[in-house]
Amino acid sequence: MPRKPNIASKKQPRQSRSIATVAAIVEAATYILSRGGLADFTSNKVAERAGVNVASFYQYFPNKEALLFHIVQRTWDEQLARLEPILTSGDASPADRLRAFVRELMLVEAAEAELRRGMRAASVELHDTPEFKALLARGTALFNGFLTDALGARVPDALDFTVETIAILITSFTERATDERRARDHLLRQADFLAELLIARFDLS
Repeated sequence: MPRKPNIASKKQPRQSRSIATVAAIVEAATYILSRGGLADFTSNKVAERAGVNVASFYQYFPNKEALLFHIVQRTWDEQLARLEPILTSGDASPADRLRAFVRELMLVEAAEAELRRGMRAASVELHDTPEFKALLARGTALFNGFLTDALGARVPDALDFTVETIAILITSFTERATDERRARDHLLRQADFLAELLIARFDLS
């Protein structure tokens, strides 16, 4: 079994100069991943693109996998910031909110697909990390609040079980679908199909 790389950042930037350096490294890595994928993702190429020497790279990240995981964590935070307002907004019906939520989740999972492939190539299972478990807990709490609000007196007795099952269903479905590298229209059709199943299950309007 291959040895798993250390994915923890070496240190957190404190001063404005070091913050700017890390930001430049992250921006360069994101650019390379979006253009060339994992094949072009090396520490030297990232450092060159960021305009820093490779020693500066290793000052903050022990390897390229640690940088990749740093980007994954940042992506997760951005995803939740995009998803939370959809479920908590009172301007749309529960059914419309759920449709929009599953669609948006499908799109953010698609944007993360290359990062997931990179972590798998490094023998890192993201679902096993404390950071992912914390993210899933936040998402579960968010969906718990949505169902409680949407169903009112019809909230099932086993709400925690229901929400946990739905969270696994939605996240597994969207991740698997986006791993297939389907076109955007196809992914959105799949998202709508899943949403309609849930809307019918809970009789949302």
